[in-house]
Amino acid sequence: MRTLDAYYTRTLRTVDDQRVVQEGPYRLIRHPGYCGSLLVWIGYSLGLGSWPATVVVAALLGTAYVWRITAEEQLLLSAFGPAYADYRTRTKRLVPFLY
Repeated sequence: MRTLDAYYTRTLRTVDDQRVVQEGPYRLIRHPGYCGSLLVWIGYSLGLGSWPATVVVAALLGTAYVWRITAEEQLLLSAFGPAYADYRTRTKRLVPFLY
């Protein structure tokens, strides 16, 4: 949220003067906030010592975030075109160097 600064919103939208942010964690992955959230909730369920809870949390949040990321990337491609397409070729979605 700090890196996005004024561009951070909870809703999927862009503003007129917005640009593709590529600093901070965004230099490696396109959705560090979702990555952090997954780590927190999966880590919490692991900390409780419940494998079934971990599987359920990972499946539910993973499904929700894949849907959200797909919608967000469509929006960003339509808003920023080649600048965002180029950024996508150099970064991963959630896990540096993997996905």
